[in-house]
Amino acid sequence: MIFKGRGVNIVTPFTDTNEVDFNSLANLVDTYLKVGSQAIILGRTTGEFYAMNDNEILEVIDFVIKKVNKKVPVLAQTGLNDTSRSVILSIRAKALGLDSLILSAPYYGQGNELGLISHFKSIAIAGDLPAYIDNDPARTGLNLAPGLIAKLVEIPNIVGIIESSSDLDHLADLSPLINDNFALISGNDKTILANLAMGASGHVSILANICPRLIFNIYDKFIEGDLAGARQVFNDSLKAIDLMNLDVNPIPVKTAMNMLGYEVGNFRLPLHPMDPDKAAQVATFIMDTGLERL
Repeated sequence: MIFKGRGVNIVTPFTDTNEVDFNSLANLVDTYLKVGSQAIILGRTTGEFYAMNDNEILEVIDFVIKKVNKKVPVLAQTGLNDTSRSVILSIRAKALGLDSLILSAPYYGQGNELGLISHFKSIAIAGDLPAYIDNDPARTGLNLAPGLIAKLVEIPNIVGIIESSSDLDHLADLSPLINDNFALISGNDKTILANLAMGASGHVSILANICPRLIFNIYDKFIEGDLAGARQVFNDSLKAIDLMNLDVNPIPVKTAMNMLGYEVGNFRLPLHPMDPDKAAQVATFIMDTGLERL
């Protein structure tokens, strides 16, 4: 199993000229390793890989791999909407020493079932690394059905699913597929307890960018068997989790990080700085809770 435990899906910092800010990225990686992240996750909507070209994506992957220096696994999204682009990106990422691929469900041109199977199979086999399917229907517009997932399980190198759906019926239908060879990873802070109850062995968190100890504690208490404690920490986290959903990801989390002094910069269009009224809610939360930069 490539990833077991608590991981942070880190943002990609940008400079004032909208280039990747590697100094800030280095500081983020150091911070999350110090607070106990058991994996570093790159890309997905949080990392804005959809707004970056292949060379930029590979530069970020290469930089983080070298910075982490095998302390924890590094997982990166190399599966995008375009199959051929994803194949090439995955092959190049493997050459850099990446530990695992993340393959997003295609968006816009979503494909039928046979097309989806061929899409994932092509990338997973060509990339020749353990690969996690990323099911995030709220953002891709495509919810990968459990029946389709059951067929993807049979593909060599596909070792698990990062599940972000909030549909508990869907999650329950996935449960029979989870075993030692196919892992369930929680990809949604709001459903972490539901995922853990269904057998999730790991958690990819957005909130961990600003509150890693808090959100990691949910996983730790659950694994220790302290279900009441895990539920209490989860309840304590709900306000922060909801704030991260005030706007399109990663606008809220980057806004909060900049307020805290992380200096992660702005976004690439079509993302735009946060509406002032919503930003004020984030600022109020930071002041009321006494949240500080790590």
